[in-house]
Amino acid sequence: MSVNHSVFTSVTRLIAHVREPLYRNGYALILSSATTSGLGLVYWVLAARFYTTEAVGLNTAMLSMMMFLGGAAQLNLVNVLNRFLPRAGQVTRRLIIYVYLVSIIAALAFSLVFLFGINIWSPALSFLAKNGLTILGFTLATITWCIFALQDGALTGLRQATWVPVENTVFALAKILLLILFAKTLPRYGVFASWTISVALALLPINILIFRRLIPQHARATESQASPILPAQIVKYVSNDYLGYLLWMAMTTLLPIIVVQRVGAEATAYYYFCETIAYSLYLISRNMGMSLITEAALDQTRLKAYSYQALVGTARLLIPVVVAMLIGAPYILRLFGKDYAVEGTNLLRLLCLSAIPNVITSLFTSIARVQRRMTAIVIMLVSLCGLILTLTYFLLGWFGITGIGIAWLAGQTIIAGILLLTEFRGIFRFIPQKQQRGGPHDSAA
Repeated sequence: MSVNHSVFTSVTRLIAHVREPLYRNGYALILSSATTSGLGLVYWVLAARFYTTEAVGLNTAMLSMMMFLGGAAQLNLVNVLNRFLPRAGQVTRRLIIYVYLVSIIAALAFSLVFLFGINIWSPALSFLAKNGLTILGFTLATITWCIFALQDGALTGLRQATWVPVENTVFALAKILLLILFAKTLPRYGVFASWTISVALALLPINILIFRRLIPQHARATESQASPILPAQIVKYVSNDYLGYLLWMAMTTLLPIIVVQRVGAEATAYYYFCETIAYSLYLISRNMGMSLITEAALDQTRLKAYSYQALVGTARLLIPVVVAMLIGAPYILRLFGKDYAVEGTNLLRLLCLSAIPNVITSLFTSIARVQRRMTAIVIMLVSLCGLILTLTYFLLGWFGITGIGIAWLAGQTIIAGILLLTEFRGIFRFIPQKQQRGGPHDSAA
């Protein structure tokens, strides 16, 4: 009887835990990333099997540039949706439309600037500007990727992140199917084509859901809590954070361009697969941070409590995964082929280890966004990105692609250490109290 009661109590607490919006939306985003990463692993294993290593390296460089341009064209507005939509009220629809339009215009401009100066920026990708069809295709791909990322921010800001796993699972399955179909017809560019076409197919149904169903629901639900959203307020929020955001984008999307220029397409394939796997661990911190921003934007008096919960919850999920990756790295990479395991095991382990100190740097960024301390974010990201890119430049020449892993681990650890000694002392002094006997751990800050 006592065993049954204990099980019932544990299940009840688990249900109550998951029903809390902070955890519900955070776990939904993490589930989305986990599903996407798992299917992404299948995708890249098939790419390694169906396409040459050179073709994979070239396509990953193309995808990285598209993601960088699309990310830059977002103008960091994904964080605007995450931060301001929770209390947007009746202006919810207008805010999302304006964000989409501004980003589309920026994506068009950035793509054309890149393509017409491609011999300067990246000669290895000069074929993208060889005719009007390739220019149009790459530009449309960049625009669709930009909106694809923004709609995740919209779903999170609307407190409907549970739709994100559905969207990303459909996208992941579609690109696997197209990857196989294009292996014979587009052996050189099938990877890029399968990815970008799948993104385009995912846009229409998700945005129909957002504009016809979720926006009206959210507008009604938040009307009494709505606060004015002024254009000047958004511009200030975005502009102060944009430099740091661009540097972060450069680190996560432009490194394959640096690798392909310095050590060739095959090394780029080895690096890209390791970075893709390891970055899925980074998304655990990022996704919980996005949920933290949404919830704390509604009630900033609970920011410290939410921050503590996000820190502990993220660590509990992440650390066992990192340990598993340290053990399983060579076996995972062997799925792509023997050469990938030989060349990438040490890199993958170092990148996965760097996800642990990233919990601190990512959480700091989320807290500062809630508090609108945008200058603090810029200082932190400039320091982090400058340190990692500088170390990468030198270590890439000395240790090959393994040097990139050393740079990431060292950079994240140094900045996280500084934050722990300064900004985070208050969080660790916070001890949550039980609101009621047997209830969830929480307290107002």
